[in-house]
Amino acid sequence: MSGQPIIRVELLGGLGNQLFQAAAGYALARRLGAALQFDISRFRAKGSRAFALEGLAHGGTVVEAGAGQRLAARALRRLSFGRAIAPPGWTGSAFREAGYAYDPRIEAITGSCYLRGYFHSEKYFKEFEVDLRKALDLAPRVSETARALAASMPERSLAVHLRIGDFTQSQFSAVHGTLSPRYYRDAIALACDARGIERIYVFTDTPDVIPSLMPEGVAYEAVTGNTAHDDLWLMSQSRHHIIANSTFSWWSAWLDDRPGKLVIAPSAWLAPDALKKTYIGDLYPEGWVML
Repeated sequence: MSGQPIIRVELLGGLGNQLFQAAAGYALARRLGAALQFDISRFRAKGSRAFALEGLAHGGTVVEAGAGQRLAARALRRLSFGRAIAPPGWTGSAFREAGYAYDPRIEAITGSCYLRGYFHSEKYFKEFEVDLRKALDLAPRVSETARALAASMPERSLAVHLRIGDFTQSQFSAVHGTLSPRYYRDAIALACDARGIERIYVFTDTPDVIPSLMPEGVAYEAVTGNTAHDDLWLMSQSRHHIIANSTFSWWSAWLDDRPGKLVIAPSAWLAPDALKKTYIGDLYPEGWVML
C-alpha cells in the first residue's frame, strides 16, 4: 500500500467489545497518522450483533467484504492456528493479539496494518484517552428519555450493572461465569458507606432479583427496556459505578472522566477455570476497586 497508511480493525461482538477494538485502532491510527477503517464483515445480516458505532466521532470508515471474500476469509481463519493472517485482498501487514493481556508488540507496528483481537486494556489507547472520550461520546445516539433521566440523577448516584441473562447460557457461562449475589451486596454496601449514596440505578435484564441485593433505607430504581446506547450512556452519567464482568459496563465507568468517581469491579471477571489460565491484570484501570 502506498500513500497514507491504513489501520483496518476487524469488529465483532457487542457494543462493549466494539468500543475496545475501535479504541485500539483509533490510538494506533493517531500514532501513525493513518486512516482508520472498521471491517464489519463478521456481522451476519440476521445475527444478534451488528455494527454499533454509527454516529460517533471516531473518524473511521466502514468496509465490508463481499460474499466470496467472506467465505475465503472464513477458510483462512480456520487455517490460521492463531497466526496473524490478513483477509483476502489486504496488502498491508496483519496483527493478532497474543492473548488477553496487553500485547506490547502493537507498539512496533509501522505502516498499514489489519488488526484482529479484543484489546481489553486501556493500555492500547491510554495515550489518547482525552481525545478518545470525545471520539466515542455516545451523547449523539441517546434518546430524550435517557437525557431526562440523567438530568434527574442526584449528585450521589450509583449505577449498578447487573448482568445475568445471557451469561447463564452455556456458551457464555463456561468462560465468563456469573457473578454471585454476594459480589453485588458487598459492592453496594461499600459504595453506600464510602460515598453516602442517595439513589441507586440498576441496569439489568433480571429486575426480579434486585430487592435481595439492596441495603435497607436506600432508594433504587430498575432501568430496563432501553437501547444499548441509552443504557451505556446513562450508566456513565451516574456519579459512581458498580460494574459487571462485562465490557459493556467497563466502558460506562471508563467514559466517566470526573475525578473522585468510585468504580467497583469484580475480580472474578471470568469463570474459575478460565481465570486460572488467564492474566486479567491489564484490564483494570488504576484506581478501580476490585472485589
